[in-house]
Order: sequence, then C-alpha cells, then structure tokens
Amino acid sequence: MSTVLRPGGFEPVAAGCRRAVVPSPWPPHSVAVFLIESSGVWLVDTGTGSGESVEAVREALGGALGPGRQPDGVILTHSHLDHAGGLEALSPAVVIAHEDAAAAFEADERTPSGLPFERVRGTFGPVPGVPEWEWVLGEGHAPGHLLLWRPESGTLLAGDQFLHGLKTPLRIANPEEDSFGAYLDTLDRVAALRPAIVLTSHTDPIAEPTAWLDRERRRLTRQLDRTREAVRAGARTAEEVTDRTYGSIPGPGARQLLLREKLAALRHLASEGEIRRHLVDGQESFEP
Repeated sequence: MSTVLRPGGFEPVAAGCRRAVVPSPWPPHSVAVFLIESSGVWLVDTGTGSGESVEAVREALGGALGPGRQPDGVILTHSHLDHAGGLEALSPAVVIAHEDAAAAFEADERTPSGLPFERVRGTFGPVPGVPEWEWVLGEGHAPGHLLLWRPESGTLLAGDQFLHGLKTPLRIANPEEDSFGAYLDTLDRVAALRPAIVLTSHTDPIAEPTAWLDRERRRLTRQLDRTREAVRAGARTAEEVTDRTYGSIPGPGARQLLLREKLAALRHLASEGEIRRHLVDGQESFEP
C-alpha cells in the first residue's frame, strides 16, 4: 500500500534526480518537485503559489544548491496549479513545457501572462538543453502533460499521470474528448519503454512499474467491461452506471473520482461505436 508523500528537502531518489516535497492546500496536501542534473540543474515543477509552498521550494533549493544559486530553469510537467502555481514567484529564466500545457496555463485567468515558455511539440523528443533526459507526452489527465525519461537509468518522472495507490483523475471538461482512450494509449507508450522506476508527484515511487502498468491496464479493461454490462442492464447516466457497479460508496471524494472515471469510460465506449451517446441541454446519457 502506498503512502502520500510528506514534506521535506531535496533527497536523491534516482541517478541524476533529487526530490523535495512541499505543502499544498489541495488534497493530498503535498506535492513533489524534482531537481534533475545533467549539464546544468533544472527544477521540475514549482509547487503551488501559496507563500508556504514557495518558501518551502526556496528553502529546499538553497539547501541543495547553496545560497543564492538558482536552477537553470523549470521544466513544467503540466499546468495544474499545485504544479505550476509557483512559476511567477520563482521567476525562472526559462520554462520548458509542452505547447498544450503552456496554452492551458496562459488561458487560466488566475495565472500571469508573459512567462518565458520554451514550447515542445508532438509526442516525444529530447528535453532542450538537458542532455540525458527525454520527454514523453502523457495524455488523459491534463493537456500537454510531460513525462520525463532518462533511458540510461530507466527513470521516469510521471507527475500526476500515474499515482501509486491513488486513481489518476481523468479529464472530463470536454464532452467530445476521449480521455480514457488517451490514458490507455499513454499506458502502452510507457510500458514499451520498460522503466525501472516511476516517480510520481503525490505518492511513493512505483518500484515495479512493468507489473504496475500491466495491472492498471487490466483494471481499466475490467472497468470498460463493467460499464458495458451496466448500460446493457439499463443504466443510462454516469451516476447510474457508478451506482450499479459499486453500490454504496464511502465519502463524496471517492464518489467524485469514480464518477469521473465512469463518465470517461462511457465516452470512450461511445467514441469506439460500442454504445450511443446523447447530449441534451448539457446532460449526457448513453444507451446500447
């Protein structure tokens, strides 16, 4: 069983990679930032924009790099504010991000404009100016989510794309998006890399990732099977499918996560032509 990460300064977690955990106002109330070292030193994510979080990142950087020294820049995994909220306060010289993540950040009215983004495009490639590390696009959770990959050591920094012991919330804001299918594609993309360790932003590392990725793939396949069965049995909405599949669910937080995944699964089956989807006045329903 995994545990949620507890705040602390930078500690080595893999070859060429150190991790610090800083507080977050949002569950699970902590988030990891990383230092990766190559020809320079780069900070991966910035924590939130809260004073407590920014101060924790600065203190951790001072302990790791020495007083006054700053990393060469920031590599942003994705635009969610527990990962990107500290960008303005830390004032990095450059922010490497996928073009979709940069666009999502800039579109959020809570965030500043004019940050020094260097945008990468596509599905994978070398991290600009950071030898030994590559980036791989992760899909389904956030737009332009970057996974950072060090082939020499088999280290994958997965951000929120994969969480050990927690569900990764899938995107449901766009009714036309197949986030479930995109997440499955990312599982397959990463499984082909055969990573030795997967480091996440909120939970303990995934130390046996090949087995974990296989279990996650099989779990989601079972979800699709149960979703099909529920629709055939008469369930028409994500709420009805969730209740038919799980029965009593303890707590609103758990129910919200299950509803998100069920809605994403229903949309995936509809995109594959296995069920019909109807959208009327913003309400979605499904039928065989």
